[in-house]
Amino acid sequence: MKKLIYLLPFLLIACSNQESEPMITKEEPHEPVEEMLEKEEVSETPQEKQNFEIEFVLEDEIITLNTKNITILDAYLKTVKNKQKSISNMELEKLDMDSLYLLAFNCSENTCSYLLLDRNEPNRSFLIDDLVNIKEVSYSPKQSKLLFIIETYHTDTYKIFDLDDWTPKSYEPKLSEEYIRIDNKIWVDEETVKLEYQHLSDSSTNHEMTLKQSKEQLFE
Repeated sequence: MKKLIYLLPFLLIACSNQESEPMITKEEPHEPVEEMLEKEEVSETPQEKQNFEIEFVLEDEIITLNTKNITILDAYLKTVKNKQKSISNMELEKLDMDSLYLLAFNCSENTCSYLLLDRNEPNRSFLIDDLVNIKEVSYSPKQSKLLFIIETYHTDTYKIFDLDDWTPKSYEPKLSEEYIRIDNKIWVDEETVKLEYQHLSDSSTNHEMTLKQSKEQLFE
C-alpha cells in the first residue's frame, strides 16, 4: 500500500485528466436506493463494474468512476496486490456542491489519501493529501473555496483549496508546529478564516488565529 508514497512526486504533476471520456458519470437509481440496499445482491461498498470502472451507491444517486481518466487512482490500483479489497475500502463522499466529491482511498488504520473530484466539465481531480484523516470540509461564504481540517497522528493542520483556480492557496500566519487540535473554524469572508484550537499539552486553554490569504497570491 505504501508504494503510493514513492509515486506522489510524479503523480502530483499528472492530476489533469483526459477529456475524451467522462471521469465521473452520475445516474439516478431505477428504484429507491433504500430498496436497492435491502437486496442481497447490492452492497453499500463500492463495486468494480469493469477493470477500469468503480461504482458507488450513494444516498440518492449512483456514481461510476472511470479510473482511466483519474491518473493517480489508476496508478494506485496498478500497485496494490489485492485490487478488489482496496476498492472495497474506498469511500466516496458527496460534498454540498452538486458536482464535487471527496474520494478516500489507500486507507490504512485511521488514515487515507484523499482525491477531490469534480464531475463538471472539464473533469478534474486533485490529491488533497496523503495518509491523513480529513476531519471536516467547509465552504467559504460564496463557495469559491474549500477548507479542509486535516488530522495526522500527532497534530491538526489545514488546507484551503480554490475551486475557481483548482489549486491550494497559501494563508498566513502559519500554524505552529506544536501539537494542536483544531476545534472550530469560522469563515469571515472569502479570504479570511478564524481557527479555534488547543495545544495538546494544555487542553484547558483555547487559542484563536485569524488566517488571511497571502498578498502575493491575492494579486497573481
